[in-house]
Amino acid sequence: MVDENTEETKVEETSSTPSSGRPKSGIPSAEQFFLPRKDTLDDLLKKPGAIRSSTAWNMEDVMQFIFPQKYRSSYHAVAVSFLAALQKNGGSLSSAQIGDFVSSSGASKATFYNKVLPRLVRVGMIDRNREPTSKKMTVKWSNQFSGYLEKIAFEWKRLEPRG
Repeated sequence: MVDENTEETKVEETSSTPSSGRPKSGIPSAEQFFLPRKDTLDDLLKKPGAIRSSTAWNMEDVMQFIFPQKYRSSYHAVAVSFLAALQKNGGSLSSAQIGDFVSSSGASKATFYNKVLPRLVRVGMIDRNREPTSKKMTVKWSNQFSGYLEKIAFEWKRLEPRG
Protein backbone atom coordinates (compact mmCIF):
# COMPACT_ATOMS: atom_id res chain seq x y z
CA MET A 1 0.00 0.00 0.00
CA VAL A 2 1.31 3.46 -0.92
CA ASP A 3 1.26 6.12 1.77
CA GLU A 4 -0.30 9.18 0.14
CA ASN A 5 1.38 11.50 2.62
CA THR A 6 4.79 10.17 1.61
CA GLU A 7 4.09 10.95 -2.04
CA GLU A 8 2.85 14.43 -1.14
CA THR A 9 5.96 15.10 0.90
CA LYS A 10 8.19 14.02 -1.98
CA VAL A 11 6.37 16.39 -4.33
CA GLU A 12 6.63 19.26 -1.87
CA GLU A 13 10.31 18.63 -1.23
CA THR A 14 11.18 18.52 -4.92
CA SER A 15 9.17 21.62 -5.72
CA SER A 16 10.49 23.85 -2.97
CA THR A 17 12.24 27.02 -3.94
CA PRO A 18 16.00 26.85 -3.33
CA SER A 19 16.20 30.32 -1.79
CA SER A 20 13.39 29.98 0.75
CA GLY A 21 13.37 26.25 1.43
CA ARG A 22 9.57 26.41 1.63
CA PRO A 23 7.43 24.23 -0.60
CA LYS A 24 5.50 25.90 -3.37
CA SER A 25 1.78 25.67 -2.97
CA GLY A 26 -0.72 24.67 -5.61
CA ILE A 27 -0.39 23.37 -9.13
CA PRO A 28 1.91 25.34 -11.46
CA SER A 29 -0.18 27.36 -13.91
CA ALA A 30 1.52 25.68 -16.88
CA GLU A 31 0.13 22.35 -15.65
CA GLN A 32 -3.42 23.44 -14.89
CA PHE A 33 -6.60 22.49 -16.67
CA PHE A 34 -9.64 24.61 -15.87
CA LEU A 35 -12.50 22.39 -14.73
CA PRO A 36 -15.30 24.56 -13.37
CA ARG A 37 -18.11 23.24 -11.21
CA LYS A 38 -20.44 21.15 -13.35
CA ASP A 39 -23.45 23.26 -12.31
CA THR A 40 -21.82 26.44 -13.72
CA LEU A 41 -21.16 25.13 -17.23
CA ASP A 42 -24.31 26.62 -18.76
CA ASP A 43 -23.29 30.07 -17.55
CA LEU A 44 -19.65 29.67 -18.54
CA LEU A 45 -20.47 28.61 -22.10
CA LYS A 46 -23.64 30.72 -22.29
CA LYS A 47 -25.59 27.68 -23.51
CA PRO A 48 -28.51 26.04 -21.76
CA GLY A 49 -27.88 22.31 -21.42
CA ALA A 50 -24.16 22.75 -22.22
CA ILE A 51 -23.28 19.39 -20.68
CA ARG A 52 -25.74 17.42 -22.82
CA SER A 53 -24.12 15.50 -25.66
CA SER A 54 -26.64 17.03 -28.07
CA THR A 55 -25.33 20.55 -27.38
CA ALA A 56 -22.53 21.44 -29.80
CA TRP A 57 -19.57 23.49 -28.61
CA ASN A 58 -17.46 25.79 -30.73
CA MET A 59 -13.75 26.67 -30.49
CA GLU A 60 -14.39 29.43 -27.94
CA ASP A 61 -16.19 26.93 -25.70
CA VAL A 62 -13.39 24.37 -25.80
CA MET A 63 -10.76 27.05 -25.16
CA GLN A 64 -12.57 27.96 -21.91
CA PHE A 65 -10.91 24.88 -20.38
CA ILE A 66 -7.39 25.70 -21.61
CA PHE A 67 -7.39 29.51 -21.38
CA PRO A 68 -10.47 30.49 -19.35
CA GLN A 69 -11.72 33.82 -20.65
CA LYS A 70 -12.48 34.90 -17.08
CA TYR A 71 -8.80 34.56 -16.08
CA ARG A 72 -6.82 34.71 -19.34
CA SER A 73 -8.93 36.73 -21.77
CA SER A 74 -6.08 37.80 -24.07
CA TYR A 75 -4.65 34.26 -24.28
CA HIS A 76 -8.17 32.93 -24.87
CA ALA A 77 -8.78 35.31 -27.77
CA VAL A 78 -5.40 34.60 -29.41
CA ALA A 79 -5.81 30.82 -29.05
CA VAL A 80 -9.34 30.85 -30.49
CA SER A 81 -8.32 32.89 -33.53
CA PHE A 82 -5.12 30.86 -34.06
CA LEU A 83 -6.93 27.52 -33.94
CA ALA A 84 -9.62 28.89 -36.26
CA ALA A 85 -6.87 29.88 -38.73
CA LEU A 86 -5.28 26.43 -38.36
CA GLN A 87 -8.64 24.76 -38.93
CA LYS A 88 -9.40 26.95 -41.96
CA ASN A 89 -6.02 26.06 -43.47
CA GLY A 90 -6.67 22.31 -43.32
CA GLY A 91 -4.93 21.71 -40.00
CA SER A 92 -1.40 22.79 -40.93
CA LEU A 93 0.49 26.10 -40.88
CA SER A 94 4.07 26.91 -41.87
CA SER A 95 6.36 29.38 -40.09
CA ALA A 96 5.54 32.05 -42.64
CA GLN A 97 1.79 31.52 -42.19
CA ILE A 98 2.17 31.62 -38.41
CA GLY A 99 4.13 34.88 -38.73
CA ASP A 100 1.39 36.30 -40.94
CA PHE A 101 -1.21 35.27 -38.38
CA VAL A 102 0.67 36.96 -35.52
CA SER A 103 1.11 40.16 -37.56
CA SER A 104 -2.47 40.34 -38.76
CA SER A 105 -4.08 39.34 -35.47
CA GLY A 106 -2.49 42.13 -33.48
CA ALA A 107 -1.39 39.62 -30.85
CA SER A 108 1.84 40.22 -29.04
CA LYS A 109 4.65 37.99 -30.35
CA ALA A 110 5.64 37.25 -26.77
CA THR A 111 2.10 36.23 -25.83
CA PHE A 112 1.75 33.98 -28.84
CA TYR A 113 5.19 32.32 -28.92
CA ASN A 114 5.82 32.18 -25.16
CA LYS A 115 2.37 31.46 -23.74
CA VAL A 116 -0.29 30.37 -26.24
CA LEU A 117 1.66 28.16 -28.66
CA PRO A 118 3.59 26.21 -25.97
CA ARG A 119 0.40 25.58 -23.99
CA LEU A 120 -1.47 24.28 -27.06
CA VAL A 121 1.47 21.94 -27.72
CA ARG A 122 1.68 20.81 -24.07
CA VAL A 123 -2.01 19.89 -23.85
CA GLY A 124 -1.84 18.00 -27.17
CA MET A 125 -4.06 20.21 -29.31
CA ILE A 126 -1.31 20.86 -31.82
CA ASP A 127 2.01 19.32 -32.85
CA ARG A 128 4.98 21.59 -33.53
CA ASN A 129 7.74 20.30 -35.79
CA ARG A 130 10.95 22.26 -36.24
CA GLU A 131 13.23 21.98 -39.22
CA PRO A 132 16.63 20.72 -37.98
CA THR A 133 18.74 23.34 -39.77
CA SER A 134 16.65 26.45 -39.06
CA LYS A 135 14.16 28.00 -36.67
CA LYS A 136 11.31 27.33 -39.10
CA MET A 137 8.48 25.20 -37.85
CA THR A 138 5.27 23.61 -38.98
CA VAL A 139 2.26 23.41 -36.73
CA LYS A 140 -0.35 20.71 -37.24
CA TRP A 141 -3.68 19.85 -35.67
CA SER A 142 -3.37 17.02 -33.15
CA ASN A 143 -5.88 14.63 -31.63
CA GLN A 144 -3.73 13.82 -28.58
CA PHE A 145 -5.84 16.20 -26.49
CA SER A 146 -9.10 14.39 -27.22
CA GLY A 147 -7.43 11.00 -26.82
CA TYR A 148 -6.12 12.02 -23.41
CA LEU A 149 -9.54 13.14 -22.19
CA GLU A 150 -11.25 10.09 -23.68
CA LYS A 151 -8.80 7.84 -21.81
CA ILE A 152 -9.52 9.58 -18.51
CA ALA A 153 -13.28 9.25 -19.09
CA PHE A 154 -12.95 5.59 -20.15
CA GLU A 155 -10.92 4.69 -17.07
CA TRP A 156 -13.34 6.51 -14.80
CA LYS A 157 -16.23 4.49 -16.24
CA ARG A 158 -14.19 1.29 -15.96
CA LEU A 159 -13.58 1.98 -12.26
CA GLU A 160 -17.29 2.42 -11.56
CA PRO A 161 -18.45 0.08 -8.79
CA ARG A 162 -20.51 -2.79 -10.09
CA GLY A 163 -23.26 -3.94 -7.87
